[in-house]
Amino acid sequence: MTQPEFQPDPQAVPQSQPPQEPHTSPQEPHTSPQDPAPPSDAAVPPSEATEPPISTPVGAAISPKRSNAQVWTVGGLALVIALTAGLAIGAVAADDADPAASTSSSASPSSAPTTAAPTTAAPTTAAPTSAAPSPTKTTPAPKPKPPSYKTLSERQWKLIAKNPDAYIGKTYVVFGRVTQFDAATGVDSFRADVGHKRMADEYDYETNTMLSGDSDDLENLVEDDIFRANVTVLGSYSYETQIGGETTVPMLMVASIKVL
Repeated sequence: MTQPEFQPDPQAVPQSQPPQEPHTSPQEPHTSPQDPAPPSDAAVPPSEATEPPISTPVGAAISPKRSNAQVWTVGGLALVIALTAGLAIGAVAADDADPAASTSSSASPSSAPTTAAPTTAAPTTAAPTSAAPSPTKTTPAPKPKPPSYKTLSERQWKLIAKNPDAYIGKTYVVFGRVTQFDAATGVDSFRADVGHKRMADEYDYETNTMLSGDSDDLENLVEDDIFRANVTVLGSYSYETQIGGETTVPMLMVASIKVL
């Protein structure tokens, strides 16, 4: 007895295979083309894996709700795996970069010092430059004040005649009569009788004195002249007399002289 040939129901919806999960982990078994595709329940979380598998009869329609849940589950797992892999790659890259940076930074101080080869430069001889001397500004020395010549009393003049060395450098006004002015005294020195004022009689000048000055100022002065002179005391002066003796007298320097 022959069995009737099975004909598929045209109204029956062909059973659709669930989408296979991509191979993401090296721990999953490698499936060969001959092995049947793993059931879709393998990608379900543990809470759903414990539920007993629901067998779908051949020709029965799959619930759209269950198909959508499986798609969202697979997509979520793929997103989590991608994020995890990205973070891991970033961490590894950062770890690889840090040792390289630290190695370069630590290697720079410990690098061996380089010793430059000494270079011998040819000596250059600069041409001597003679700078023109800058003019120095000199402040002229202040002009000395002209000395003031004091007149004397009879007593003051006698004190000078007694000890002329005690009055060196003092300036006074004196009067006198020339007693010797010849070749023996020279053109710049003469001997005279001197007093503190002009006397009425030419023989009243008592003090024997030596006077010296500029020859030009003394050019017109001769023996027996009565004069007025501004003088500076030089101290005492000793000379030999014509009879072979020695005498000491006051010595005066003539600044100016006038014949009276």
